Amino acid sequence: MKKYVFVLFLAVWGGFSISITSAQNNVDTRITNNLNKLNFKYDVKDDGTFQFTLPVGNRTQMVFIHSKTSSYGQLEIREVYSVIYQSSKKPDEIKLNRLLIDNGQKKLGAWELIFEDNTYFIVFTAKIPAQLNDSDLKSTIDIVATSSDAMEQTLFNTDEW
Repeated sequence: MKKYVFVLFLAVWGGFSISITSAQNNVDTRITNNLNKLNFKYDVKDDGTFQFTLPVGNRTQMVFIHSKTSSYGQLEIREVYSVIYQSSKKPDEIKLNRLLIDNGQKKLGAWELIFEDNTYFIVFTAKIPAQLNDSDLKSTIDIVATSSDAMEQTLFNTDEW
């Protein structure tokens, strides 16, 4: 049930980007082409968000990629992200401090605490150039999946996402 609520959240959250662009039918074919080259099995949501689950050791992690991008000057940016927490209860300060400390150790990506519609989400997100090749996108996906899965296990001892 939580995953379905999160998908609704994605639709709302994606709508607040600044300077949004999208490909025909809300799907960015650059991502489709890259994921197909990588032989990824994925679903595409109505808003064009790609969703797939990757094995991480003996566990799994759900990863999302927005088709919609945002721009800053000539830089077009895309988000690759994964959720590790969704609840009406705010995570405790010890967990939030752990995420903040972990942020300082990351070379790519960062932890975000999002509060939307009375629900808290902890998300690890990498904001990357939108035109990455398949190899660089794969590296980003791997970083997002492994970082998220490790922290989900450490903080919550779950494999829900």
